[in-house]
Amino acid sequence: MVSLRPHPYINPVLTENSLLLPQNGQNLTMIKLAHSPAKGFLLGMMMACCALNVAAKELDPLNSQEITAALNLSLPQQRLQQQAQPDQTDAPAPETLLIERRPSDKDNPGLRLADIYRYDYERNETIHLIVDLDRQKILSNERHQFMQLPLTPHEIDRATAIIFNDAEQLSLLQTEYQRITGRYLLNPEQLHIKAFTFSADTLPEPLNAASLQCGLQRCAQLLLYTHDSIVFELSPIINLSAGIVTQNVSY
Repeated sequence: MVSLRPHPYINPVLTENSLLLPQNGQNLTMIKLAHSPAKGFLLGMMMACCALNVAAKELDPLNSQEITAALNLSLPQQRLQQQAQPDQTDAPAPETLLIERRPSDKDNPGLRLADIYRYDYERNETIHLIVDLDRQKILSNERHQFMQLPLTPHEIDRATAIIFNDAEQLSLLQTEYQRITGRYLLNPEQLHIKAFTFSADTLPEPLNAASLQCGLQRCAQLLLYTHDSIVFELSPIINLSAGIVTQNVSY
């Protein structure tokens, strides 16, 4: 029985009457097929192996080296854009939201492309870069308003710090925590926190003027739980662009 496995450099090659199989990296083994009843089976197996090779190359995610290369390609572009903008030192630094593999187009199936998404807090825009990792080249650079990708761990930490540094908000959280547990809330480590991006058009209840900016500006909504998984009846909305708690919604 012949076992065909995809090879990263050499695929099986079918000639009219024989099949060349890669073995030990570079050596080829020829199997005569002219009068073999296994010719059709081997042909099908060879085609399946080749298809697997192509599919694997098209679908495999970026490795850590490629992610670093993509990020390094985006940084000079970011610096140029920052120099062209007015200096607003109170705005948070741009946040890298996501770097992921971009499917290659049909005309260039072997290209390793990456999508890079960054949030510009000064202009409240999501920057979308498409980079060619093989040629180390930026192919596209676009800006979008109202494009809010999921929060990063760093942004969740920022949102948590904002609610704990707001005296009025902290007092509300401490009252709720004491109502549920009978204990005093001292720090974020006493809570389980889930967070997601918040947009004003996703909530039916009335919002104040600051919360209505969410979607255009980058905002987070936090769901707070005790360690016993009891949810708080209030959920703060934080405008990360402005660095403030805009309001609480109730459950």
